[in-house]
Amino acid sequence: MLYKYWRVSERSLKALSEQTLYAQHFTRFNDPFECGAHFVAGQIDREAEPERFAALIRAWGFDDPADAPLEDTKEYFEQFESYDLKMALPGVRICCFASEVDNLLLWSHYGDGLRGLCLEFDEAVISRTISGLSGFPFITDVTYSDAAPSVDGMVLGVLDDQIDYAYMCFHEEKNDFWLDEARRLEGQMRDLYRHGFATKPMAWSYERERRLIIQTDQHDMEPLAISFPPEAVKSIIVGELLSPENLALIQEVARDKYPAAKLRTARRELFTYKLRVA
Repeated sequence: MLYKYWRVSERSLKALSEQTLYAQHFTRFNDPFECGAHFVAGQIDREAEPERFAALIRAWGFDDPADAPLEDTKEYFEQFESYDLKMALPGVRICCFASEVDNLLLWSHYGDGLRGLCLEFDEAVISRTISGLSGFPFITDVTYSDAAPSVDGMVLGVLDDQIDYAYMCFHEEKNDFWLDEARRLEGQMRDLYRHGFATKPMAWSYERERRLIIQTDQHDMEPLAISFPPEAVKSIIVGELLSPENLALIQEVARDKYPAAKLRTARRELFTYKLRVA
């Protein structure tokens, strides 16, 4: 499941009523280190940068650089010198989720101290919904690290080319080997995007965040609106300190838009520092 914590506001109630999620430009988030990976680009010096070279060869399909037929490949690799995942940053949009419904700090920071709400999404339904969107959308766990990762544009370029080649072979030969190969390479591509756009400092690890990442052709800082079907919401959890007026508003939206969703409450357990959701 995916969880989305919200304060009650005109904006959040509108999004709830209109069945819409918003994927934001990374500068809209509260972490100043957001998307702060080391984005590497340009030709690789085989002798001076053996690790980059090995990663490039793996993307090309060879586990050992010694096995790669490197003769007459200079022009092939040169075409990827301009690839730089950092150039994709303006168009990347991110929608943040949590993986826990009873996280005290998330309720405090994003759920307005139990005065807000939390939506429980069916991940399978959300995945099906975004599968129809362009821009290589996927959902991933956030990685937490003490050091910023490196993301190599040359590797990205080779992977992109090899994915296209695998799909071309599949369509021509109708051999499932090529479909499996394309999907394997897409997994490696997702890893690069994850390193670039879903890695955060270890200090944020308490959030256990998950992200929906999508590449758009936008060149502004406006969010991407993603509509979802009502069955995507399994339950609406309200904080026990939610005002009666806001509770009534949420109940009205739930009855009208989410008839199958459960309405639950997150309450403090007496004499503990735990929450009970029921």
